[in-house]
Amino acid sequence: MYKTLPALIGFSAISLYSYGQHQTDSLRKQRLQEVIVLDKKKTMKADSMAPALRLEGRLLETPQNIVSVPGELIREQGGLEMKDIARNASGIKMGYNSSVFDASTTIMVRGFSAVTYVNGMPQRSTMGALIDDAAMIERVDFIKGPAGFLLSSGEPGGSINITTKTPGPQRTRQVEAAGGSFGLLRVSADVGSAVQAKGFSYRINAAYQQQQSFQDFIKTRKYIASPSVQYNFKPGTFLLAEYNLIRMTADGGSSVTQVGTDADVLKHRIGNNYAGDPNLPQSYTMSQSARLLFSHRFNHRWKMTVQSKYTVTPSVAWSLLSDNYSPLNFDATNATRRLAQNSEVTGRVMAAQAYVNGSFNTGRAVSHQLVAGIDYNYSKDEFSVAYGQYTFAFDRNHPQYGLPKDSVKALGKPRLILSENNWWSAFVYNTTRVHQNWRFNYGGRFTFNMPVTTNAKTPLRNETAFSPRLGITRLFGENTSVYAIYDQSFIPQSGADFAGDNFKPLRGNSFEAGVKREWFQRKLITTLAGYHIIKNNLLVSDLQHPGFSRQIGQATSTGVEADIIGRLSDRFTVSANYAYTYAITSKDSRPEKEGTRLAFTPEQMINTWLQYSIPVKQARLCISAGQRTVTRTATYTPDVYLKGYTKLDAGVAWDAGRWYVRVIADNLTNKRYFSSGDILVGSIHEGVKSYYYIEGAPFSFKAFAGVRL
Repeated sequence: MYKTLPALIGFSAISLYSYGQHQTDSLRKQRLQEVIVLDKKKTMKADSMAPALRLEGRLLETPQNIVSVPGELIREQGGLEMKDIARNASGIKMGYNSSVFDASTTIMVRGFSAVTYVNGMPQRSTMGALIDDAAMIERVDFIKGPAGFLLSSGEPGGSINITTKTPGPQRTRQVEAAGGSFGLLRVSADVGSAVQAKGFSYRINAAYQQQQSFQDFIKTRKYIASPSVQYNFKPGTFLLAEYNLIRMTADGGSSVTQVGTDADVLKHRIGNNYAGDPNLPQSYTMSQSARLLFSHRFNHRWKMTVQSKYTVTPSVAWSLLSDNYSPLNFDATNATRRLAQNSEVTGRVMAAQAYVNGSFNTGRAVSHQLVAGIDYNYSKDEFSVAYGQYTFAFDRNHPQYGLPKDSVKALGKPRLILSENNWWSAFVYNTTRVHQNWRFNYGGRFTFNMPVTTNAKTPLRNETAFSPRLGITRLFGENTSVYAIYDQSFIPQSGADFAGDNFKPLRGNSFEAGVKREWFQRKLITTLAGYHIIKNNLLVSDLQHPGFSRQIGQATSTGVEADIIGRLSDRFTVSANYAYTYAITSKDSRPEKEGTRLAFTPEQMINTWLQYSIPVKQARLCISAGQRTVTRTATYTPDVYLKGYTKLDAGVAWDAGRWYVRVIADNLTNKRYFSSGDILVGSIHEGVKSYYYIEGAPFSFKAFAGVRL
């Protein structure tokens, strides 16, 4: 089916801005002017929806909790990938990220897995890894609840959209170098021209990074290239072509999962990596995508956007297991036999979108903002896993490393899994403004899913769904709003359970209400929201059949969130949030599971990041402090939780306009904690509670030095 996909064509709109060039008649004036312009350009909150999200208007008026994190805040915090950025939005948690390649793959929102989009388009297939890097990120939007206006396959818990760097209203010339703990070395460059009213513009982002892990043997390298070119036919009409490449390699192993018991968990030497070895073959994952976007503005009220993208994500991962096919574990004598595992995944995603945005009036006091269009998406996954033909004795009391390379590479017959799916959808959403104070957001999406191939034994069937959306916002003045929304989601789910039965589509219902307010001349926005989500046909790990999932009847998530992001003043920046989440299995084919907490979901999370800037002549001294608190996190064992933690961070920066230096320190108290994980009883030894966990990094720092040319 994917061969019928239209050739890659056009996409998402980027507004053209006017800009002015300023000349100075002395070096002193020039330096002073740069500091002033720098202060004006820096922003810690977004006022409007990102163009890639299709809906238009102020975030304050949108009946949904959407937290937008601009690139400037990401840089201020020294963020390099999504796990660093996620601290800026409530209810966001990294799930069981057991591999160095997991990155954005395992993010959870409001207790459920989240889907990450790039420029409003799907980036990964069902099984493919998803890696990201701040070098290509302009903005990240955390969308709480369903987002049918974005794509048909939206999760009921929420979605994440990355807006990449493309040509903008100003010329860009920036080079940055970084170094830090565990051998971190990184260089990046951002070079681009300003968008012209007519003609070509470009932007090129590139980066290289290498770093060792705090765990023995693991060393990663990352290569990033993101060139884009734009041609403006006239103001409001342009064609954009973009290519994104991220390749990451890992030596010494790819798994970061550890196994322990109450007697030894978090008590051993933190660098121990029994699942790694210097002679394991190199692992890698890569994401390549190419997209085209065409945008045409008919007049000041109507515009059309057409975009398409092709993404391929191959990966090869090597790791070591125990010969009982569980993550490396030991018997009563502290011995095991290590077994090589090789996993290979190739995921492909092709997508095309076409939609129009328009505004019109139906009376003196009634106006409308409409978005309508169609989507087509195709995905294909090829997954194989193979185990080594040889096992190797290992004693953790006297560890010896350096496995024979040829023996490690000798694998048995691989197990193959194939999944192929395609679907299309049509949508219409309208925001009706009545007088000055009322906003009604309503519409829906019709989705037609056509599975192509799978390993399931039962016949494939087409699925259709209509997902309505109804929201209402009441404004109180210019800066305060109260809202409520009901939204639905529909997700085609490829694959099958252990018995070979196809998975039913996931359907979700979300109810949300909240209040938003902008403060200090719209420099800061606060949101307080409450929600209740019902998710049917949820997939969970099948503990009786490792490597498979099973489908339960229903899960619910109820919670409260508070988000603060922006500036208290020109000198004081704040990003803070709180989330309480009560996510449980409400219906299950196994009645004993009903009422249990959903695994990997913390009960409460608190994040803060504060920065204060002090003017010093023609420069600024910036002092930052942050904190992250996670309370007990549920596991697959009922009423058994991973211990929570509080982690402290800090930073200091000197910004002189043309150049800057920034140092960020993480985990100041050198806290040992569970970044993510699970607890199972009897999974390895009868009656014994086993921890499968990923340990958080110890104290570390990153130092950045950059030049703006």
